[in-house]
Amino acid sequence: MPHEDISGPIDRWLQGDDTAFEAVFHYYRQRLLRYTFRYLKNEADAEDLTTEILVKVWQCRQSVNNSATFENYLFTIARHRVIKSWQKKVDHLFSLEAGGEPTDPAAATDPVLYGELMRHYQESLAGLPEQRRRIFLLHREQNLTYKEIAQQLNISPKTVENQISATLKQLRTQLAQHLASIIL
Repeated sequence: MPHEDISGPIDRWLQGDDTAFEAVFHYYRQRLLRYTFRYLKNEADAEDLTTEILVKVWQCRQSVNNSATFENYLFTIARHRVIKSWQKKVDHLFSLEAGGEPTDPAAATDPVLYGELMRHYQESLAGLPEQRRRIFLLHREQNLTYKEIAQQLNISPKTVENQISATLKQLRTQLAQHLASIIL
């Protein structure tokens, strides 16, 4: 629930007084920065995300019912944006479609996050059915084409494609859920 001092500006802003949003902005900006930084561990990213969140709130004023629910609304948006940011990082870190090794500079700048993601990635791989894992690793680690894998395993190239696609989807989902569980 918002502090009594801020409920007035929130109510005025919700009623159309755009200048009242300045007080709302200044009241919540530092709290949002601390919140986003806690999960992103990067000051510039936290700053960008905080600005993005406040712009989103400004644009979606009609979604806010009243000053009593504003803070919950604001931090729900923040949580979703942090999760979305981490999902993008997962996609970039692993470059799964390209079959390459993680290339994100986060490997050097955020070794804790990188190590956690790699550990969970390896666990997720280990949990795949053996044939699916084998197909995926032949493609990813040995850089075999779908056709080469199909010939080696005596299956159709379409089966290889379907298995790799399913693996990518499953790994992304598991990594994103893992990151979201850290935030929740």
